[in-house]
Amino acid sequence: MSVSVYEASVPALSRTLRSLGHILQKGAAHARQQGLRPETLLEKRLAPDMFPLARQVEIVVSGAKGCVARLSGRLPPGDTSGELAVFNRGDEPSFGPFPTSFEQLQRLVEEALVQVRSISPEEVEAGPASISVAKRGEVRHFETRSFVLAYVLPNLYFHVTVVYALLRAEGVPLGKSDFEGPAVYRLQVTNPGQD
Repeated sequence: MSVSVYEASVPALSRTLRSLGHILQKGAAHARQQGLRPETLLEKRLAPDMFPLARQVEIVVSGAKGCVARLSGRLPPGDTSGELAVFNRGDEPSFGPFPTSFEQLQRLVEEALVQVRSISPEEVEAGPASISVAKRGEVRHFETRSFVLAYVLPNLYFHVTVVYALLRAEGVPLGKSDFEGPAVYRLQVTNPGQD
């Protein structure tokens, strides 16, 4: 079975953005219930040299938007805008003002979902055979399928996992199903010992 570039990218981006939105909702609810300032959670980091939670969300959002803009051919190859950077925002000045609320982050996720969903299979299939991602001082060149499977998806899952881990470590009641989203399988219950 052959999976198209569209099938490998847009559904995964949409599903993961929806899960991220759900995770952020649970983080906001936890902050309210515990009487925490949202900034307390949004500024958390796994390590001193890593971006804080709010920036991790911004990286996911710009990565998803930049991915579909490139796959659909809607973006010039040399674009270096931070809003459409694809998992290569290496320094703090590449971001805007620091988000101070879960609501701001939710809006960013919703905007990204709208953009991801606006891309059609036909646009992606007619899109470029190779993708370039520019950043100050370098340009990364990819074959389109490798761009999605070996670069975009691993980075997407990494940054969402960081958000999940930061909130989970702060006591937000999250489980694996919050990360995975709604089940995509049918469940068959079997009785042990019966054939």
